[in-house]
Amino acid sequence: MKKIIQLLILNGVFFVAYAQEVKPFATFVGTSPCGNIIKPLLGIKDDKECDFTKWTMTLSPQKANAPAAVKLVYRFGMSRSNTSGFIDEKKAEFSGHWTIQKGTKTKPNAIVYQVTLHGIDKNLLFVKLSDNSIHLLDSQRGLMIGNSGYSYTFSKAKL
Repeated sequence: MKKIIQLLILNGVFFVAYAQEVKPFATFVGTSPCGNIIKPLLGIKDDKECDFTKWTMTLSPQKANAPAAVKLVYRFGMSRSNTSGFIDEKKAEFSGHWTIQKGTKTKPNAIVYQVTLHGIDKNLLFVKLSDNSIHLLDSQRGLMIGNSGYSYTFSKAKL
């Protein structure tokens, strides 16, 4: 009888642990130019044709004894005229972790998210502009500058 009670308690603990789905802290989406700066950051080979990138980045909260997780899915390629799509879309997906830091090139107290992706040797840095938007930073912690079609500002997705 004692063993049955122990098994029931153990089952209950596992059920509660797995039943609680971890909701994302935030999911950000955006488009950016794809060129000599973004290709190496995202591990896109130089020979791939790419004029813009669509990003979906999900930041999950930290769990006990584990770093806060991140999932980045991006699509890239040459733009299809008069659409928001690609001629020959390529897709990549990475996971990793993220931390909160402080300071940009011009604002020492700004909140910065440092994203470390497994499989890529570079950290991505994003400054929090508001509760609903972030902006990609360059290696000197300055704002990345977009072009007439795409920026480096990402908006929080409504889920």
